[in-house]
Amino acid sequence: MWYYTLNNQQVGPVDEKEIKKLIAAGTITHATMVWMTGMATWQPVGQTALASLMGSVPPPPVGAYPPAMMVVDDPKVATLKSLFMWFWISLIGILVGGIGLIAAAILFFIIVYKAWQLVQHEGIRATPDQAVAYCFVPGWNYYWIFYAFRGLAKEFNELFDRENIAHERFNLNLPTWMIICVFGSPITFGVSLIAFIILWIMFTNKIKNAAIAVIKARK
Repeated sequence: MWYYTLNNQQVGPVDEKEIKKLIAAGTITHATMVWMTGMATWQPVGQTALASLMGSVPPPPVGAYPPAMMVVDDPKVATLKSLFMWFWISLIGILVGGIGLIAAAILFFIIVYKAWQLVQHEGIRATPDQAVAYCFVPGWNYYWIFYAFRGLAKEFNELFDRENIAHERFNLNLPTWMIICVFGSPITFGVSLIAFIILWIMFTNKIKNAAIAVIKARK
């Protein structure tokens, strides 16, 4: 299934048969940006697997594309990018005695908090405050941490479907194994801690990207 842009708005999902009709109607041109799951970024339709559907539609003359415009990030997007950048920088402190680990953990929970703010809907099980705070309740946190992180990924997937947001869905195995690795580090004498840090970085990056996708889609 594909998504395309029309008047700077995201439209879709639609199948290739519908895309062909839109091309025939002139709604989709060579300059139309399209995306589907698995693509890293949006691309002009003529540079994707849909190029063959363009048929006899002539490409625009050289220089017909408008000059690229400077895109200014939404303040919320800029904040998330900044938080992730400092999260990444803080992790470097692990190499000098673990000093940055606390800072990285704080930044991670701030990102998680902001992400939970975005997925709120009627009937959701936790507020952003609860999602983060319950992770620090002794005993209960062994259960809750799965909901706070794996549940967040699941909420994002449902939000993407509910609001037709073209963004790669979360693999729920990622947060699951991340949590298992951190819980298993005492048993494995810290060996699984290395795997946890790698998965932690990957998961945090995916949260940041998912949150940005939601913010942009709701503009």
